[in-house]
Amino acid sequence: MSDVWFDDQFDLEHSYSVSALNRCIAAESRWQAQAQAEQAYTQLQQLEQQAQEIVARHEDDKHQALNAVVDSFYSEWGFSGTQQKVPEYRLNSVYFTLLYRTGNSLALGIILHGILEDAGFSADLVLVDQSVMVQVHFSDQEHYLIEPASGQQMWHLQPENAEPEQSPELLIDEEIYKLYLAHQKWAFIAAERFGSAFACAELLLELMGDDPYERRDRGYLLNQINRPELAKEDLRFFVEECPDDPGIEIVRHQIDELDNNNNTLH
Repeated sequence: MSDVWFDDQFDLEHSYSVSALNRCIAAESRWQAQAQAEQAYTQLQQLEQQAQEIVARHEDDKHQALNAVVDSFYSEWGFSGTQQKVPEYRLNSVYFTLLYRTGNSLALGIILHGILEDAGFSADLVLVDQSVMVQVHFSDQEHYLIEPASGQQMWHLQPENAEPEQSPELLIDEEIYKLYLAHQKWAFIAAERFGSAFACAELLLELMGDDPYERRDRGYLLNQINRPELAKEDLRFFVEECPDDPGIEIVRHQIDELDNNNNTLH
């Protein structure tokens, strides 16, 4: 594995000009092998090319073009949610979803959003009642909402002179990337894959600086991977920065336990 490849991965993870989808794939190289990440990029490039060809065949009708791409995504390409017992850290994985065509709403939404945007649609990832949706705009008055797990489309047309509707919460690329990392972190914690969760926490802190809640989570993970001294630094930082947090006593108790364990070892 060459230094050049590592440099390329670092650039993808940290470049603000790269799409959220590509940054998610690059970040997964922290806990996936190189060949797997390359397979995901290859799959994505093939799908983007096919989507562009579909749009070119329907260039006179943007609605038909959208329907054709979405139909291909769920029918021809076989993307879907699943009821099977698959670990959430896999379903949340953009890499896993690209290769195996199944995932949760976030991973499916990130992929569908990226493909539509690459194909020339005005697409956004949005939150509607805390659920991830893909929004495609045709004008200020007309848009579609697509539910990522099922592909169900909802058409919205605002009548002229009507009161403006409340807009869904828009997720820009940076927020999509953070949301993906946060979901993946907690999915790894639930599966007790603490090393992988720690990699997510590190990436989040690179994005968010010394966010006290991310420092708290990293402290917990450092303790899980047997780095107690570094864990105490992060937990103490959280206590100093957030003394009024409702869970502060739990964190203080964790620090006391680490101190007691350290004294016992000595």
